[in-house]
Amino acid sequence: MIAEPARIDFKLLGGFAGLSLLATLCGVAAMAMTDISAMRWIPNIAAWTLGAVTALAMARTTPSPRLLSGIVLVALALVAATLAAPGQDGVHRWLAAGPLYVNIAALTLPAAIVAMARLGAENRLVPIAATGIAAILAIQPDASQAFAFAFAALVVMLTDKRISALVSVLCIFALAALALLRPDPLQPVAEVEQIISLAMAAHPALGWAAMVSLAAIPLMLLAMRLGDTAARALALYIAAACVAPLFGWFPVPLVGAGMSFPLGLWLGIGLLAARRANA
Repeated sequence: MIAEPARIDFKLLGGFAGLSLLATLCGVAAMAMTDISAMRWIPNIAAWTLGAVTALAMARTTPSPRLLSGIVLVALALVAATLAAPGQDGVHRWLAAGPLYVNIAALTLPAAIVAMARLGAENRLVPIAATGIAAILAIQPDASQAFAFAFAALVVMLTDKRISALVSVLCIFALAALALLRPDPLQPVAEVEQIISLAMAAHPALGWAAMVSLAAIPLMLLAMRLGDTAARALALYIAAACVAPLFGWFPVPLVGAGMSFPLGLWLGIGLLAARRANA
């Protein structure tokens, strides 16, 4: 018997590709038009391309529970590794990859969130890993990722009706609040945290196109996969990460300079598009 080839969700992949590419190109155009070095925006394009290829390959798979658990544990280990890495003014959010500094939370959390949702809140690993990640984000500190992760964890954990799940959610939000209260001495980088302002200054259409495309991504996920806990959790994570720059100097996903968000979000989308083991 010939095995049936895996069905690829081209609608999901294509929808994210179009919206994320528009956001990425708006950021690239804004940086180029304001004379920011090409070395700041070329990695965005490279990461988006690599992420798209990787997500397409992931969409052809059927991840086992063991693989999903491995994704969660790797994310936890990498986020924890940032605390041992040299920080910047006492802030530990990055790991060095040659000349590049990778925001590990932005790179690993999207796939970890999908993996947690696929495993289910009843799986003992999920509340333990989620609380551990939240604690590390508070120590780093990274308030935007801490709250984005907390909202995603809320969706995942409350599928479990036990009181322990509610306690886990309360702990995760308390840790996110702690991250917000901890001092962050780093000054904003124009092409990272202030990229929307740069886009507006370059041409208002760029700024509006960037904001609309970012807003449309979580809405698209909800419209396509409303009944899927993983999609709802990932959508809330993306929405919170995109809204965070309105309240402080936080990185703007996809539009701002950096490889971590384009690649990380593609990894989450690729895992979301993969078939479920019990499907």
